[in-house]
Amino acid sequence: MLLKFQVHSPGKVILHGEHAVVYHRPALAAVVGLGTTLKFRQLEASQVASFQLEALNCTLEIQLPEFNGFLAEFRSKYPSDSTANLLEAVRAEVSKQLERSGGNAPKQHTQRAFISIYYLLAGAVLSAPGDKKLTLQTGFQVQVDSQLTVGAGLGSSASFGAALATTFLILAGHFDRDSYLSEANQALISSWAYESERVNHGTPSGLDNTVCTYGGMLRYVKGQGFQSLKIQKPLNILLVDSRVSRSTADIVAKVRHLGEAFPQLIEAIWQACEELVAAAVPLYESFGNAQDDSSKFEQLERLFQINNDLLKAIGVSHPKLEQIFTIAFKRGFFSKLTGAGAGGYVIVLLPENYECNEVYWKLKEELESAGFGVHVTTAGGEGLRVSSLED
Repeated sequence: MLLKFQVHSPGKVILHGEHAVVYHRPALAAVVGLGTTLKFRQLEASQVASFQLEALNCTLEIQLPEFNGFLAEFRSKYPSDSTANLLEAVRAEVSKQLERSGGNAPKQHTQRAFISIYYLLAGAVLSAPGDKKLTLQTGFQVQVDSQLTVGAGLGSSASFGAALATTFLILAGHFDRDSYLSEANQALISSWAYESERVNHGTPSGLDNTVCTYGGMLRYVKGQGFQSLKIQKPLNILLVDSRVSRSTADIVAKVRHLGEAFPQLIEAIWQACEELVAAAVPLYESFGNAQDDSSKFEQLERLFQINNDLLKAIGVSHPKLEQIFTIAFKRGFFSKLTGAGAGGYVIVLLPENYECNEVYWKLKEELESAGFGVHVTTAGGEGLRVSSLED
């Protein structure tokens, strides 16, 4: 039987605690309803693995005989070590292959994607539970579509990594479509998604891969791991794309300089961010069990506003973000930036039955006509899922 299936891997938003999380304060993150869809099909009598990446507008190919040659060489060089030296070896192999293929060097994003793919595929095969000499004999096709803007703080790279990891782990026989949700297998998916994040970000926090694998909402402290919130149901949100791109690293550095100039003042802001998360957790955990939901929703709205004002205080807003906040506020909706700020996305909180509310449609229309990207979705839904693929 030739394998075919699809994987849906969601993105994430940070609800509270962005920036403060860098300084070991807690953050709350939630999975969003937008994500990455990966379709996998084995191909009879093929010796090629091909990857169509819509978001990067490119197709990458791995010749299986060459790939199996790489595995054999790695196994003989590092017999006892499954994967510690693998990333270096893959980087060298990929640059060798790109040189051989001649032509122009691919864009950085494309090159990183190729390294991620090669690294995760090799890692899954080298660490396969059954056969210590496993090789790939049947070619396959992978199509990846994403609803997540790359580099906008929605966890697009972790979402891509988790979908790839799941696919290759199934292919190499670590687990199957019936057992991928077990505790041990989810941990395995998350850890390989983290490995793919290392290719893209150097030293990732581990937040993005965890949220998109497990879903729901998580409280996270850098270096201390995660707790899942026990939420009743997902939250309705409007994700608004400011269409302003920025470098997270630059913004984090700017905030660090501010903290060096006014240490006690900025420390007080981080303390306030921590108090805010402490106040938010019980609200998220009890919202949706119908008892006084409307007053809980109002409290969440207040926390959104306070959080946004704290982020403005550290200088991570932007005129385009301010325009979104104003449009929302004028119509009675509460919003905040999410992630690094200075561009990227804004989250607008939506009440129950928002579709029946005429003001909501006016809000959506006004944001769209001002040139922003608008997506109605949820925060806190399910994590990564594998399903059957119909032709």
